Amino acid sequence: MNVAIFIGSPRVNGNTATMANRLTEHLSDNGVNCRTYYLYHHKIQPCIDCRRCKAEDLECIQNDGMTVLYKNLEWADVIIFGTPIYWFGPSAQTKLMIDRFRPYFANKKLYGKRAALLLPAGSGEGDCDMTIEQFKRVFKALGMELIDVITLEAYDEGDAEELLKKHDFVQDLAIKIMQKEEV
Repeated sequence: MNVAIFIGSPRVNGNTATMANRLTEHLSDNGVNCRTYYLYHHKIQPCIDCRRCKAEDLECIQNDGMTVLYKNLEWADVIIFGTPIYWFGPSAQTKLMIDRFRPYFANKKLYGKRAALLLPAGSGEGDCDMTIEQFKRVFKALGMELIDVITLEAYDEGDAEELLKKHDFVQDLAIKIMQKEEV
């Protein structure tokens, strides 16, 4: 099984990365191939609504940081999106990536893939509802299955680590990801 994890936080040691790294450990220990991408390390241009992704080869014509991300979205069986919550929504870099999913509406290359969300938020789950709903709609439009959403009340660096010591919610997600594979 192949899992691609996309982290939409500018902090490489922040709470989102802590959650993603823990998930990678659990999955890798069980033979799952994992790749992690920090979206802030990729220059993603906004969608320019040229609509070329709806014609010809059904791909985006922009040549930017999404090129490598597209390849890994398609490589993965399971796609994990991790983003801190900024003003009740995903980070700007995460939103740029979502906006560039338009080719997948037409080419159906993500159809049938499974996905999950890692969402640390300063005030916890209550701040995540709009982001969760946005991703649910994106997944529905692309024919993807939502496995689970992990939210943590985590603001300061290290908060997620402390919470995961009390209960490893991320391990629970890893188990759900791998259970589907066994069926």
